[in-house]
Amino acid sequence: MTNIKKIVSRILYKWTKLRLRPIRVLCFHQVSDQFDEEGMYAQDWISTSDFKDIVLRFVEKGYKFISLSEAFDRLRHDTFRCKKYVVLTADDGWASLKNILPWLNEQRIPVTLFLNPAFFDGKHYRIKNGEKYLTAEEVQNLHKLYPLLTIGSHGWEHVSAPLLSEVDFNENVDKSVEVLSKLPNYIPYFAYTWGWHTDDTDKILIDKGMVIVNMKGRKNYQSHYALDREELNLNLEI
Repeated sequence: MTNIKKIVSRILYKWTKLRLRPIRVLCFHQVSDQFDEEGMYAQDWISTSDFKDIVLRFVEKGYKFISLSEAFDRLRHDTFRCKKYVVLTADDGWASLKNILPWLNEQRIPVTLFLNPAFFDGKHYRIKNGEKYLTAEEVQNLHKLYPLLTIGSHGWEHVSAPLLSEVDFNENVDKSVEVLSKLPNYIPYFAYTWGWHTDDTDKILIDKGMVIVNMKGRKNYQSHYALDREELNLNLEI
């Protein structure tokens, strides 16, 4: 019986791939003209020119950039999907995002930022004397400057979900949502820091009515509760 279930599952998966073109969801962090060793992580950073080049190559390859919400809606409801769709997301809310947001706005490309409200005070750094995060005032005004931008939660502060107790994880999420939900461009999506999670943390988010955003490097075909993302970098397959 187990073998029959495996065979049926493989057949259904192959049929899904035939009728549904995957939706790509990309994640980036810091974008700037030059790398700053004091304030940036090499693994998170990409140059402004390389970032623009990757985005435009997706366009040249026939992809349409859509919002994260539209992508999730399509993953839940599409019976057939022939067009090529891609989504942009950014984690952490680094101040260097201001280098690329005006260009994305000019290109009419939606983007979702996953933010940690604990860092909105304008004082926090991830590295001593390094780059700051977007401030509360800047985040509050983003919807006016960039109408296609939406904001999701990355937790209250940048901590790994599996390292927290159930009570602490609940509190971390709730404190974040309490702040972010007051923003007009907030959406109830939660991106795990470093992509680390457990079945228990998934259940907590689902019970709160939030969409889970992972970092597994996979493409999306169908989903009713979560999305997977790929790291936007020079090695990205387009």
